Amino acid sequence: MVSNSKGSYFFLVAFVLTLLALLKLYSPFLMNLLIAFLLFIATQSIFQIILKKIKSEFFSSLLMTLLLLLLCFMPIFYVAINLASFATNVDLNGFQNIFALMQQKLINFSRQFFDYLPSAVQQEVESLLLRINSIDWAEIVKKILGFIAKLSANSIYFVSDAVFIVIFLFFFYFYGNKLGKYFIEVIPIDKRQIKSLYDEVSAVISVVFYSSILSMVLQGMLFGILMAFYGYNAILLGVFYGFASLIPVVGGTLVWLPVACYELYLGNFTNTIIITLYSIIVIATIADNGVKPFIITFINRVLIEEPVKINEMLIFFAIIAGLSSFGFWGIVLGPAITALFIAMLRIYQNLYKG
Repeated sequence: MVSNSKGSYFFLVAFVLTLLALLKLYSPFLMNLLIAFLLFIATQSIFQIILKKIKSEFFSSLLMTLLLLLLCFMPIFYVAINLASFATNVDLNGFQNIFALMQQKLINFSRQFFDYLPSAVQQEVESLLLRINSIDWAEIVKKILGFIAKLSANSIYFVSDAVFIVIFLFFFYFYGNKLGKYFIEVIPIDKRQIKSLYDEVSAVISVVFYSSILSMVLQGMLFGILMAFYGYNAILLGVFYGFASLIPVVGGTLVWLPVACYELYLGNFTNTIIITLYSIIVIATIADNGVKPFIITFINRVLIEEPVKINEMLIFFAIIAGLSSFGFWGIVLGPAITALFIAMLRIYQNLYKG
């Protein structure tokens, strides 16, 4: 008995040390593996449909990987390439002149109504105009261009991450069934509990993935239609707005505000007001905050075979929390962590409280 006990402790210590060494060895790829795994879980239903039609795991895995590559990564590459081209060809002096003229027009526009304002308001407006007049636009332009250049440089790392994610994704599709059966045998929990946990997390991630795609497409299309009406590159700005809508707090403001400022510089005050109100009311308020919870509800109750047992608003806030904590990929990680925690609580309740 003592010998067996010592052997068990030795194996446990050796296993933990090996696991830590393994984590250290593959630490540069852990996030890529996790993202690929979550995308694999989210798109399992589509993969199974393709597999039934093609009846080949290799070609089904390849086709599914290519579909996700076109859907998720190619639009990002398109935006990154155009941003890099813009950063290299931009006219710095022209930008400074635009901001200076906009500043002067704003001051002149404000002074037209200055005499009609109460004296207390006049003092506040005068103070505000002085602060606007003291802004060093040249320094601001340099910082903006520096940010774009840094973003373009970071896109190299994003491309490398995307390549690894795509590779891992293919292997998850190809070997997913075998890996799943192996881990079910290894994990010391009842198989029904494991299946329940997997189904719940999978359903939540699927809801988040599909709802985010639909929301991005909806907002991008709405903004692209408006930009096409004013003669801008509707595809570029629409795609850019769709991805920008995932960024917490600022979101699509990163796209519509520069366009509105440019229209103000051209003297098109009506266009500026329309773009601003349309972006804030129609897209940000109605399409994003108003429609998105309904999209989540629709996907959960219509497109998902087993509706999730988590409230749709909790999923919505988990998306926001994930974006705030993990950035772009937090859109999947936030709800996945939340769903996993709730599923683990249910397993605990069944095992120890049932």
